[in-house]
Amino acid sequence: AEFSKHISGYTGETCCTYNMLKLSRHLFCWNASSKVADYYERALYNHILGQQDPQTGMVAYFLPLLSGAHKVYSTPENSFWCCVGSGFESHAKYEEAIYYHRNDNLFVNLFIPSELNWKEKGLKLRQETDIPNTETTRLILNLKTPTRLILNIRYPKWSGKMTLKINGKKLRIYHRPGTYIKLSRLWRNGDCIEVTYPMNLYVEATPDNPQKGAVIYGPIVLAGLLGTEGMKSPAPYSNSKIYNDYYTYDYRIPQNL
Repeated sequence: AEFSKHISGYTGETCCTYNMLKLSRHLFCWNASSKVADYYERALYNHILGQQDPQTGMVAYFLPLLSGAHKVYSTPENSFWCCVGSGFESHAKYEEAIYYHRNDNLFVNLFIPSELNWKEKGLKLRQETDIPNTETTRLILNLKTPTRLILNIRYPKWSGKMTLKINGKKLRIYHRPGTYIKLSRLWRNGDCIEVTYPMNLYVEATPDNPQKGAVIYGPIVLAGLLGTEGMKSPAPYSNSKIYNDYYTYDYRIPQNL
């Protein structure tokens, strides 16, 4: 795969990632693969979440991967592409893949502040976390009666040596990153699981060129603030003439790079 030759301002199309997340959910429901869950997290955080402008709510068609390129957002009235429709849909579904269950197994896949209500088991689970700003997530169980369940907590591929406590007591963990920590016991109301995932900076190079890569911290691909020189406004797709020519649009790269 010649990945490094195709890094540009148009590399990441949001509709593709939108569909890949749908496919990933289907695949996970078949085999509960931690590799699929790792991919889902990376795509969700780094493309879907990164696609929306937090100031205006507008979304981007492409997520540029080229250093020095910049995002181009939709406009409320004049720029509306397929990635705007699927984009807005995606931002309403962050809770969709945090938890999965199968029989007596509960899978915790994403570390997002949330509350699960598993009515069939009489379980309400609250997740408290600020990952990736911190390294820890807490799972608090609310149960009507003591219930035997298997909690499968994802040990992400990006994590250093994790630590896990149940009600303040540290457990020995022999698993490796890229697996699930399986906790099988009779759970009681108020039980608390605290998990810490150490995060480090690392570089992930393209498969074909070790000189090109991304700087990553935990699950998050980092980007540099390079200023706004050379950026056009409004969006270059804001009328039909420019929209038809968007594949030839040249993202301006600051001269001082």
